[in-house]
Amino acid sequence: MAEPRTGDLYNKCSWCGNTIQDDEDYFGFGARASDGMVLADKAGQFVSLNLSLIDKTVVALVASETDTPALADHDLLFITCSEDCAENLKEALDLERDVFSDD
Repeated sequence: MAEPRTGDLYNKCSWCGNTIQDDEDYFGFGARASDGMVLADKAGQFVSLNLSLIDKTVVALVASETDTPALADHDLLFITCSEDCAENLKEALDLERDVFSDD
């Protein structure tokens, strides 16, 4: 059974910060953490991530271990209020990864 959507961060868009009402749809996606990011002791908690290229801080939920195949490869879960916010956040995360990766 899923945890209820309670608490400020469960009801805040990771991108724009708007409150998502309980009767509204919400959107989300998962992401892999950067190498070197230690999250083992933070499962089920929210963490702040600084997107330095756009000078913005976003919040992600650290994924717990799961048997759900769709979530198995994700370390972080982002909650957004719209598809637009989800897309903007994905683009910002991709830009940070591309600029700061060692590849």
